[in-house]
Amino acid sequence: MWLNTVTSKRSRNPSSVPHPPLQRSRSSNTLPSRSSSPSSILAETLRKNAFRPKKSPPPTEEDAQTTSLNKDLHTLADVFPDIKVEVFRELLRRFDGDSRVQICTEQLYKFKGEWAGGRVENPPREPGKAIPAEELFRSSSYISASTKALMLEFRSSSKSSVDAVLAEVNYSYSRARPILLDIANKSKWAMFKQAIGWKQKRNLGDAPAVLFERVVDGKPQQLIATESAQLDQELESIYVRAEQQRQHEVTESADHVLAAEINHEEAVEAAALFECQVCYNDVPFEDVTCCSTGDHDVCLDCVRRTLHEAIFGQGWHRSIDVEYGTLKCLSTAGCTGRIPTFLVQRAILTQPSGLTTWATFESRLFEANIQSTNVELVRCPFCNYAEVDRRLDTAAARSLRWSLRKPAVPAFALLLLLAFLPALVIFLGPLLFLFPSWSQRLFYDALAQVALQNRRSKFTCLSPACARPSCLTCSKAWHDPHICHEPLIVSLRTSVEAARTAAIKRVCPRCGTAFVKSSGCNKLTCVCGYSMCYLCRANIGKAGAAGNAEGAAGYRHFCEHFRPTAGKKCTECEKCDLYREEDEDEAVRQAGEKAEQDWRHREGMVGVKGLEGAVGNIGGAGGWWHEFLRGQWTVQGIVNWSVGRCVIVEEV
Repeated sequence: MWLNTVTSKRSRNPSSVPHPPLQRSRSSNTLPSRSSSPSSILAETLRKNAFRPKKSPPPTEEDAQTTSLNKDLHTLADVFPDIKVEVFRELLRRFDGDSRVQICTEQLYKFKGEWAGGRVENPPREPGKAIPAEELFRSSSYISASTKALMLEFRSSSKSSVDAVLAEVNYSYSRARPILLDIANKSKWAMFKQAIGWKQKRNLGDAPAVLFERVVDGKPQQLIATESAQLDQELESIYVRAEQQRQHEVTESADHVLAAEINHEEAVEAAALFECQVCYNDVPFEDVTCCSTGDHDVCLDCVRRTLHEAIFGQGWHRSIDVEYGTLKCLSTAGCTGRIPTFLVQRAILTQPSGLTTWATFESRLFEANIQSTNVELVRCPFCNYAEVDRRLDTAAARSLRWSLRKPAVPAFALLLLLAFLPALVIFLGPLLFLFPSWSQRLFYDALAQVALQNRRSKFTCLSPACARPSCLTCSKAWHDPHICHEPLIVSLRTSVEAARTAAIKRVCPRCGTAFVKSSGCNKLTCVCGYSMCYLCRANIGKAGAAGNAEGAAGYRHFCEHFRPTAGKKCTECEKCDLYREEDEDEAVRQAGEKAEQDWRHREGMVGVKGLEGAVGNIGGAGGWWHEFLRGQWTVQGIVNWSVGRCVIVEEV
C-alpha cells in the first residue's frame, strides 16, 4: 500500500487484550509486545514527526531521463516561442535518442504548420520565461501517485476514466481533479443524494479526507505521504498551506481586535483618553493623531474614512494637500495644518486592504503632481509608471548628431542625379539665400522626423509591480518579433478557438493522441487500438491488451434497452448512451468566455468595444497616389523624404 494507515491506539493498549497471568517459572527476559515496546513507540513518534528533516531519495535513471526531457523541452520552447508546449511533448515522445532535439528542430522548421496544427501561442512566449510545472514531463512515480490519490477520492470512477482525464491534462493532479469532480457530481447517484439532501455537492475547495491522517486528540491533520515527493509538495500547497494562511489571518485579526479592546479598557481605567476634534469620540493614545500645528487631535478612524472618501469619492481637492502628499487637518476651525504622512499610512495599513488603498493613494498623488508640470511623459500602458520623454522638435533637432548616408542607388540613377545637380543648385540656391530661417526649419523638422522614425519603440516599465515591455507606437505589449497594430480580432479568434477545442477534446491515455468527436457513436477507437467511451472516458477495449484489465465491454458498455422516445434517459440502467450527444455547448461557451477574458486582461483590452473592426492592413496602403491623397507630397513631405534617404541620425 502506498498510503500507510495508523493502527488505533485502543488496539495497541495491552490492557484491552486479555492475557494469561505470567508464570513465575517463565524467564524474566520476556520482551514486551511490539506495539507497546518503548522502541516501537519511539519509532512511531519519529515517523509522525512533522519537523523531521526531509531526505530526498537518490535520483534514479528514470528521474534523470525526465530531467533530460524537460531540459530539451525548455530548449525547444526558447527556439519556437510561438508554438504551444504540448507540441514539443508529442515530438520528444515520438523521436527518442541523443539527437532528438536536432530532429525535432528540423521537423518544426520544415513542417511547422503540420506539427502545430493550429496550436500556436498568440502572443508568443517571452524569451527565457519558465515553463509551468503543469506543462513539463512527469515522472512515472508522480503519475502513479496521482492516479492512486484520485482513485481513492473518486471511487465511483473507473481507472480508465481517471487515466483518460490525466492524459488530457498532462497528468497534472491539480488540473485533473476539477474535471473528475465535475464528472462525479453529474452521476445519477450523486444527483439523487443531493436531491434528497443526503449529501451536499462537493466543491473544489473541499479537501479530500482520504489524503489526511486521522485526527487524534485534536491535533492538526497531516497529509499522508505518497510515493512522489513532487506530488507531496503539490498537495501541501493546495490543501495545507492555503488553510494555514487562512487560519493565520483569522487568528491575527482576532488578536488585533482583542488587543485593541484591552488597550481601550486600560486607557479608560487610567483616564488616558483623548477626544477627537472631528467625531468627538474618546480614543486611546495609540489611535489618535495630531495636525502639524499641534492644536487639533484627530482619531485614526476619521483619518481612514476621510482618505477613503478622497480616493474613491469626491473629496480629493477638499481633503488632500498635493504639495506635501498627505491629508489636510480635518478640524472645522479652518486650520492650515496637515496630518503627518506616516500616521496616515499607519491608519490605512491596519485594514485588510490597506496595501491596495495606499498604493492607490500614491498613484493619485503621482497623477496630480504630473498634471501640475509641463513636461512630456512616456507612460506604461499597464500601470501608472511614466518617464520624462525627450522632446524631438526643431529646437532639439539642432543638437542631434547626423551624417550623410552612403548612396545606395544604381550608377545610372546617380549619374542622372549629378547631371541635374546644376539645375537644382540654380533653382534652390536663391531660396536658401533669400529664406535661410525657413530652409533651416524645413531641414531640422525633417531631421526630427527621421530621429523619431529611428527611435527605439520598445519601452520597459521599471515599476517592480509591473515590469512589462510595451511599444511606444501602438501602446501594446511588446513581443519579439513585434508588429504594430497587429489585427486584434485574429489574435482573439485564435485564443478562443484553441480554448474551445481544448474543452471538448479527448486524449488517448496509451499514445497521447488528442482527438475530437465530430459525429457518430460514443465508442471511440484510437489509431493505436485503444477504445474508450466518449462520455465517461472508460476503457471499453479488449481485455489483457497492453495491461488492460478493465476492458472487454465493447458495445455492452452502452445501454441496450428499448426506449419509445429517443433521447430520453433509460429508467432500467445507468449505462452510457451510445448515440447521446454530450451537452458540450455550455462547456464550449464557458471556455470561450474565459479565454476572451484572459485575452483582454493580457492585451490590456478590458472594456474595449468593436473588436470586429480592429482588422487592418498591417503593411499599410502603398503607392505614391495614396501618399499624395494623404498630403505627403508637400514641400515638407519632399524634404522629409529626401533627408530620410540621405541622412543618418547617429544618436537619438
